Amino acid sequence: MFLKSLLSFETSTMNYFLLFIIGLATYVGLFYYRYFTRQSPLPGPIPLPIIGNVLQYTGDAGKFVEALRLIYGDIFEFYSGTRRVVCVCRSEMAGKLFNSPLRVHSNDGLDEYGMSNKGILFNSDYDNWSTHRRFLQKTIATPQSSKETVEFTQTLFQEMEKLWKRVDSNDGDVKEIDFTGWLSRFTFENTLFLMTKLRAHALTNYYNAINPQNKVVEPEGTIPKSHSYIEIFKTAFEGAHFFLLTPKLLRNSPGMRETRNRLLSNKTGASTNLLKIIEERRTQIEKSNEKIDSNDLLTKFLTANEKISDDDIRATIMDLLLGGTLTTASTLSAIVYYLGHNPKVQKRMVQELDDVLGSDRDSNITIDQVNKLEYTDAIFKEASRLFPTIPVNVRTNAEPNEIAGYKFPAKTQFLIDVERIHRSPDYWTDPDTFNPDRWLNKSDTKMYSSYYQFGGGARECPGKKMALAEVKTLIALLYRNYDIELVDKVSPLNYKYDFIKIVQGLEIKIKPRN
Repeated sequence: MFLKSLLSFETSTMNYFLLFIIGLATYVGLFYYRYFTRQSPLPGPIPLPIIGNVLQYTGDAGKFVEALRLIYGDIFEFYSGTRRVVCVCRSEMAGKLFNSPLRVHSNDGLDEYGMSNKGILFNSDYDNWSTHRRFLQKTIATPQSSKETVEFTQTLFQEMEKLWKRVDSNDGDVKEIDFTGWLSRFTFENTLFLMTKLRAHALTNYYNAINPQNKVVEPEGTIPKSHSYIEIFKTAFEGAHFFLLTPKLLRNSPGMRETRNRLLSNKTGASTNLLKIIEERRTQIEKSNEKIDSNDLLTKFLTANEKISDDDIRATIMDLLLGGTLTTASTLSAIVYYLGHNPKVQKRMVQELDDVLGSDRDSNITIDQVNKLEYTDAIFKEASRLFPTIPVNVRTNAEPNEIAGYKFPAKTQFLIDVERIHRSPDYWTDPDTFNPDRWLNKSDTKMYSSYYQFGGGARECPGKKMALAEVKTLIALLYRNYDIELVDKVSPLNYKYDFIKIVQGLEIKIKPRN
């Protein structure tokens, strides 16, 4: 009896195993049949079933795409899981795609991460995205917002200067600081205030964290440990990167499950903090006997005629904090890095600052003066051309289209190799040379139409004007008041890629100008 049961069990197990093998072989066969009969086949690495080419991914999309471009040319494909991804590396190809209102069509990773139908970064719900975009156009994209950005950037810079003066130095007036550490707290505080009119006092938090023996009193209303929000934001970008590109099977595998859970936990923590801020503002509005008249984004959302959920508001503010904090800080770090390697450019920029802003270095800077800083603006463009914070952009075609003679059905996923376009000799003279003068030639339409620091089309960065006002004002404040020198003039700009380039550290020496 026992022998009979054992034989029956072994037979049953063998049958299940055979069914599994037959099913797997059928799936593999169908996968490769569809792959080799796909519409408009492009050159590219042959994918594996289920996981695609993910094992070949290096972790840095810019370097990964460039390595494939050198092998397969300016248009090629690879597979992210079972999804086909088409990469384009020329401006004329990218221009058609930037007109699409979609970044991604459907992505189970972004669904799990909660970014596919909320906010503005990856939101594929067009109606929801359009509603939020409309609010942004009425707030952070207005001339008044740019004016407020210039004003508050100066207020915040004065606070940062007072803290810098407390930093110990072994070389008289020369201070050595981690510029990116200060900058990321600066841009976080600036973005938070301009969107909510709330203060986190992240600069004071940061100073106290790195100077525990010489702390200053934190102002009332300080968000505890707000300087650590920067690490939360870095991890949030890591999460977007991970969930966007990692197939579900791998996300849930024993080797990656811990990473998946860590990233989800980080996002939950960040969301909880923002929802608390939204709830407190809503309560404040409800208890107020007078009409609330504020232009900040949070209040606009909460006093709108149309009902918008707290979680929708949270998602949009989170996306703006992510973009306004780390991308701006990395761009500013790149500007300082390139100026440190090009003293003649730096000298010319300082002369422009003196000419436009005047000799009184304590005078307030106005938005009109910022708009007159043409050479400073050219430096911004040139630094972000060579160091785009988003080296590879994402788009999905809403309608069937044709690119470079290939026809693609609607909902095809594309990657746009911004970094390659920014350094292509087809669009730029001496493309690897830092030369802000090139931007003073306003008639070079080919050059201007091949610059994608802020993306393009309907999904162009909504905070573009605010970012420009902040960057140019902060650069003006820094260089009209200080001589700035790189501590390390040999090493390249160090960064970590997590959907964006996040500069990891830039040590500088600052000394008050004579």
